[in-house]
Amino acid sequence: MLPLFPSIALFQIVWRLSGLKLQLQTHVFAVKGNNAPNSVSILGMFVANLLYVLVILPRSAKIIGIGEHDVSAYDANGLDIEAIFKHRAEKGTFRGFGNAEMLEDPIKIMERECDILIPAALERQIGLKNVKNIKAKIIGEAANGPITPAAHEYLVAQGKVVIPDLLLNAGGVTVSYFEWLKNLSHVRFGRMSRKWEEAGKSKLLTLVEQNAGRQLTPQERRAVIHGAEEHELVYSGLEDTMIGACEETRATAALKKTDFRTAALVNAIQKIATVTEQSGKMFI
Repeated sequence: MLPLFPSIALFQIVWRLSGLKLQLQTHVFAVKGNNAPNSVSILGMFVANLLYVLVILPRSAKIIGIGEHDVSAYDANGLDIEAIFKHRAEKGTFRGFGNAEMLEDPIKIMERECDILIPAALERQIGLKNVKNIKAKIIGEAANGPITPAAHEYLVAQGKVVIPDLLLNAGGVTVSYFEWLKNLSHVRFGRMSRKWEEAGKSKLLTLVEQNAGRQLTPQERRAVIHGAEEHELVYSGLEDTMIGACEETRATAALKKTDFRTAALVNAIQKIATVTEQSGKMFI
C-alpha cells in the first residue's frame, strides 16, 4: 500500500470513519445481492481519492474509473490503484498509464457504467445537462454540493441512492467539534484516565494469568493493557457519532418515506428546534 502523505494526516482522521464507510457497506451488496465485486468511479483528486480507495472502500470494490482535473483514467476490468497513483506521482498525470483509456474531458468519467459513483471534486458536477447520463446506482457526495437540486430530484425519482454531503462529509466538523472541546479544557483527551485504565487492565490480566496457569509475554501484556492514545479516542468518538448519524438518517428516511438528503435535513432541523425550545433564546 502506498504511504499516506503527511499533509493529509488530518484528512485521514476526517474521512476514514466518515458516513461513507457505513453507508457504502450497508448499500453496496444490496446493489447486486451477492459478494461480486462492485465497480466504482471517482472524480476528484488527490487527497479524497487516495483515502477513499486505500482506506474507505470495501475490499470487494473494483475501481474502474478515477479522475483528475486534466484527465480521467478508465478501465472496465479494473485499475491497479497503487500503480496509477505511483505513475501520477512520477509523471504528474494519469496520461500514459498502462492500457487505461484516457478521457480528455474528466467529468465524462461519471457517465460510464458503474455501481458506485463518488463525485469528490467541485460543486455542481451533476446537473440537468448530464444527470440523465449517470448510470451509477449509488452516488456518494464527497465534494460539497456536487449535485444540483434539480439533478438530485431526477436521480431520486430514478431510484438511485444518493448519500448527501450533509451526512457523508460530517466527519470533518465532528473532529473540529472535538478539537473545540479540547481547547475549552486545555487538557488532551485521555490524560486523566489513561493510566487508570492501564492499571485496571493490568490487575484483570494478573487474575486471568493466575487462573489460566500461563504468563503473558511482555509484548502481549503491553498490547492488552495499552491505554487509549488521543488519536484513538478521536477515532472512537468519530465512529460512534457517524454511526449514530447514519442510523438516524436511515430511520427517518424509512419513517418519512423520503430520500437521505431530506431525512438528514429533517433530523438537523428537529435538533435545532429542540435546543431552541429547551434553551429559550440563549443561543439565538
